[in-house]
Amino acid sequence: MKQKLQITFIIATLAVCSIVLFQLYWLYYNYSNAERSFHTTAVQALEKSISLYQSQQIELPTSLNYKKPSLTVFMRTTPSVEAFDLDTPKHKRLFNAEFKTVAIDKQHEPYVRELIARFMTQQMHKPLDLKALTVIYSNELKKNGIKMPVKLTSRKTPLEVKPTEVASRIDFYKSPVLVVAKLDSSGWMFRHNVLPASVSLVLILLSAGSLWYMSVIIRRQLKLDRLKNDFISNITHELRTPLTILRSSNEAIARFDVATNPEKLNRYTGINADIIDKLEGEVERIMDISLIDHSLGVKKRQQVDLVELIKNLIGRFQVLDSNAINFNYNGSEIVVNTEPYKIETILNNLLDNASKYAGAKAHISVEIINKSDNWQLIVSDTGKGISADDLPYIFDKYYRVNNGDLHDVKGYGLGLSHVKGLVESLNGKIKVKSKEGQGTTFILTFPV
Repeated sequence: MKQKLQITFIIATLAVCSIVLFQLYWLYYNYSNAERSFHTTAVQALEKSISLYQSQQIELPTSLNYKKPSLTVFMRTTPSVEAFDLDTPKHKRLFNAEFKTVAIDKQHEPYVRELIARFMTQQMHKPLDLKALTVIYSNELKKNGIKMPVKLTSRKTPLEVKPTEVASRIDFYKSPVLVVAKLDSSGWMFRHNVLPASVSLVLILLSAGSLWYMSVIIRRQLKLDRLKNDFISNITHELRTPLTILRSSNEAIARFDVATNPEKLNRYTGINADIIDKLEGEVERIMDISLIDHSLGVKKRQQVDLVELIKNLIGRFQVLDSNAINFNYNGSEIVVNTEPYKIETILNNLLDNASKYAGAKAHISVEIINKSDNWQLIVSDTGKGISADDLPYIFDKYYRVNNGDLHDVKGYGLGLSHVKGLVESLNGKIKVKSKEGQGTTFILTFPV
């Protein structure tokens, strides 16, 4: 089972790592696309702004503004001479000029305007007004959803545009000029990548969380598997000894004519009866835990004198065990409405654990604190205590604390789990405080 769980975890880890790598690549791909889109949009907007700037700086032919744009071209003169020669003394005579009007469709009108504006600007040698161009460029960027401060600069050399530059070359001046735009694209990039990044982050967190939860489940399954094996080992060990005694006693009765000796027969049958009683007690103990787990162990409550109940229980323990048990309570009589069987079982388990694990020299105490809204039952000892690593798991079924040289102490890891189930069935709460070398204290709180 352990190997299967490890293989499952490795496969899940590889799947999660693949998802994370894919999400990181997707983020990089989206960021690169957004960066390229921004650069392309910014360059196209700059080129269009330069064309608009040229159109605004030059007065274009009126015919281009007609409802049906057209352009009239001077074709030739008759006789065929240069136009400026017609004003010379040799050619002072009448001549005919031939013109041709060309209609311009809407598709080619922008190109015609740009071409004429470029030629006229080149001939007029007007200086480049970067402030006016900046305003036009800002408006063009806003039309494309880019709102940010813009700063334009020009340089005459070098004229090569780098791939990372937002720039456009102007060749219609006497000397070519490169217009470079300085843009802070961080805000625009953040707005256009925050949603994909958020989705990827959520998917990465979900994948990592699923892997973590799977690791928790796998560790829990491995722990349960170990506890199950420990429980089977413990119960097998606990049953083997009494069964061996019963077998030996039965063989003695059968082989050595014990039946004819009443004294030996009584002794062997008494041993068998004690062993059977212990086995029956262990079976009932496990059955009681099963009843609590299935909510079948609830009996009717009644008025119980806690002082009398605990004194009787302590008396039975002190007959069987050498540990001194102190009993502290405030008042001569403390009567509560509860189930005496469950309270007795709870105390029996806690005192039994204290006697077995605390050691022969440990002091054990039981205290009752009676309040207006609740009452507390406190069982403490001055034994070796429980380590911080084991403390969170002591109420888990089948869990047993690793006690080093005390590993031979009998038990199935069911006692404290049984105690917690009984306490909760009485609507109570149980807490434990313990440090290694300083003993252990169980605090049980029940409502009045």
